[in-house]
Amino acid sequence: MNNDQYNQYDAQRLHEEVARELGISVDELTTWMINDIERVTEGGKEVGHMVVFRESTPPEILDKLQHRQSQFTAMTGVIKLG
Repeated sequence: MNNDQYNQYDAQRLHEEVARELGISVDELTTWMINDIERVTEGGKEVGHMVVFRESTPPEILDKLQHRQSQFTAMTGVIKLG
């Protein structure tokens, strides 16, 4: 597996875990997400992800979100891929 394939595999696994934590499908996540920001403490410890959704995201998708922080953002805990 080359580096590009490995990175795509990791991105796919990350999207699967983020979607699972938020209570939506991977397709819904990848269609409506505009940004996934890793959250870290000042000491560099990962504490989760903040996912930002498009303003055009249908309300029925936003209503399904778990861990919603604002109208278009939701948070996850730490995502472990390894």
